[in-house]
Amino acid sequence: MSSYSRSNSEPRRGGVARTLTIVVLLLTMLVLAYCVAIFLNPHLPINPFPPLSPYVMVQITPEGGDPGEQPPVAPTFTPPPTFPPTWTPTLTPVPTMTGTPRPTTTPVPPTLTPSPIPPTPRPPQFTLRSDPIFVGQTLYPGASGWWTGIAGEVSDAEGKAVTDVTIRVQDNKGRSWEVAPGSAANYAQTFGTTYGGGGSYAWWEQHLEGSCQQQLTLRVQLLVGGQAGSSEVTVKTSGGCERNLVLIHFVKNW
Repeated sequence: MSSYSRSNSEPRRGGVARTLTIVVLLLTMLVLAYCVAIFLNPHLPINPFPPLSPYVMVQITPEGGDPGEQPPVAPTFTPPPTFPPTWTPTLTPVPTMTGTPRPTTTPVPPTLTPSPIPPTPRPPQFTLRSDPIFVGQTLYPGASGWWTGIAGEVSDAEGKAVTDVTIRVQDNKGRSWEVAPGSAANYAQTFGTTYGGGGSYAWWEQHLEGSCQQQLTLRVQLLVGGQAGSSEVTVKTSGGCERNLVLIHFVKNW
């Protein structure tokens, strides 16, 4: 009894399943056909969401006339809705911090202190009136073959005699003499101003030991109160008897 019922129910179940499958296939094909039709013509009445049409058909019916008898009026263009322009963001510049400049110091050039001008050295109180002069002496005619000496005058710038000084003479043999102006007045009477003198009587003379044929190196300096009143003058005798006298004249500057 049970085996018979099972065999009858299996064919029934298979038939129902096939029927449902066929129905589903038909519905699927119908849906596909519907979608294809809307895709090909979106303005079909079966499209629940037709797109907006930019054209609107306007039909004007005159008074007392049949609308079917009038020719259709050309459609007017309705512009599509406008949208606001694309928004462009505006960048607001962020304020930057500006540092306050530090005060600058202007270098002050150093004040130049002028160097003091050294004073002009004061010349010696006495200087040579001229370079040494070599002559043949005429005071001692009998001694012309052996005598040699040195002489001169001391005066101021106006030619006046200066006698409060001393003349020191030294030779290269280690000998030294000191004489005073005015001690040889006979030279003033003989030479006067002929050989560079100032014309005063303040003449001095020193006989040098040795022959006139012997050359000697002499150092002559004027002393004031025992101190140097002039630079030291170095001179050599001629070594010849025809010029056996050396003349050195001093002049007072101040």
